[in-house]
Amino acid sequence: MKIEDYASPEELKRLAAVFMTVVAGISVVALFEFIVVPSLRMANRPEAGPEVLPQGATGWLDPTEYPPMKGYRIPPVDPKTVMTSSPALLKRGQELFAKNCVQCHGPSGLGDGPAASTADPRPRNFSQPQGWKNGTGLAGIFKTISTGIPGSAMAAFDYIPTKDRMALVHYVQSLATFKRPPEDPAALAALAKSFATAGEWVPNKIPVSLAMTKFEEEYVMPEPLVLSGVAGRIIEDPVRAAVWLRNSTAWRQGPSALAQAVAAQVPGNGFKISATRLSANEWAALFAQLRKSS
Repeated sequence: MKIEDYASPEELKRLAAVFMTVVAGISVVALFEFIVVPSLRMANRPEAGPEVLPQGATGWLDPTEYPPMKGYRIPPVDPKTVMTSSPALLKRGQELFAKNCVQCHGPSGLGDGPAASTADPRPRNFSQPQGWKNGTGLAGIFKTISTGIPGSAMAAFDYIPTKDRMALVHYVQSLATFKRPPEDPAALAALAKSFATAGEWVPNKIPVSLAMTKFEEEYVMPEPLVLSGVAGRIIEDPVRAAVWLRNSTAWRQGPSALAQAVAAQVPGNGFKISATRLSANEWAALFAQLRKSS
């Protein structure tokens, strides 16, 4: 039994045309789903925020290669400018938070940053009232930022200038979704007094490579010791012994101190182990010899 027995040639042509139309329609829908729809989704995707780099990071450069900077003094902070939140302080605090805090605490302060899973205990969720070690007040948060939390991944950020730390404090407080307890007047007064009485000194800063170069340039190798008398019998490496004697100060207090210092680090200091068997008179003679040569 054949299909021709049920349909005329014209009917078969019409069915074939309908079939091809359906196949073409399915193909168009499939192409639209796999090509056009993903493109539309990417086009409507919100723009990614700026890349967050750790404090001091310099992109493709070595983060230890800071440009040289001369030290400077920051005058005492006027408490009136930092004790009350303001749009300027919140904006500055948000910038500092993005540079220093989002890696652990997350962009919204929920404790869900990229490094949160590696911390034990997990970073603080600033939106919730539980677990604030030093409290949720200005003074408590400032202390946490300045000194860190021992036994946790929260490090001290005391190198951040005082005014910037206070900006960060206000921003952290703004992330809370709970009603904070009233501020402690005594703690606020003590915090304000510390701002008004102490300035800050930012030390000179040079890249590590320059520091290493300076060390190499300034280092002077001491002259090898003259191996005569007692020294000739108990010194194995004159160069190492000379370096040790120059860098150590304990032995300069007298023959007894010399004996104790040599025995404590022999043979790494260039002396032979037999030095520990010298008599008191021999240590006195060696001390006189070394004092004269140094």
